[in-house]
Amino acid sequence: MYKPAKCSMMKVLIPEEIAAAVGMLLPSLVCANYLIASNTKVATTIMAMGCVIHCPFSVCLHMHRAFSTDAVTRARIFKLDASFIHIHSLLSGYAWSMRPQYIELLYHAACIFHIILSDPLNKPKTKNIIDILCGIGVVKSSFGLAFRSLMLYGAAIVQWVILFTIHKKKLAGAHSAWIMHVMLTGPQLCLLHGIEAHNPRWNFF
Repeated sequence: MYKPAKCSMMKVLIPEEIAAAVGMLLPSLVCANYLIASNTKVATTIMAMGCVIHCPFSVCLHMHRAFSTDAVTRARIFKLDASFIHIHSLLSGYAWSMRPQYIELLYHAACIFHIILSDPLNKPKTKNIIDILCGIGVVKSSFGLAFRSLMLYGAAIVQWVILFTIHKKKLAGAHSAWIMHVMLTGPQLCLLHGIEAHNPRWNFF
């Protein structure tokens, strides 16, 4: 996974990696629309900030893949990217009730600790475990949406299943990453609209 690529391969992958970096900006642009609105709820702002905070690390990772063969630095950026996915998820989970959920906190803290101790450079299969744990964290953090709008929650879950499948199975080949990033805009819109426009139908927190 982190072995230096040959120059010819780098030339082939540069456009796709740049596209993946640009595609990652789209969910954050959706969040920015809520952040600049004067009447946005505090909970919505917190959720939106989680996405925006994670974005630079994902962009940096794909730009590094496009223009560098330094595997050690790439592994470090990957760890930061994965860690901030958990921070994003933690903030999203917190936003639904505006108070700490200790199971969520324990889960994401344990995952970040695992990321810090992991060695994806020498054990590439570790990356798959990290990706799966990140995906579980994202889905867990969205559970509050089910108590706001079942339709939006179902739409988010379906979109996540599709985009994660495209990413993990590489169904679109080298284009899989940027397609997945663009598709992340859909679930992010569902979450933000759900927390901003719908009040809880009952409180399970």
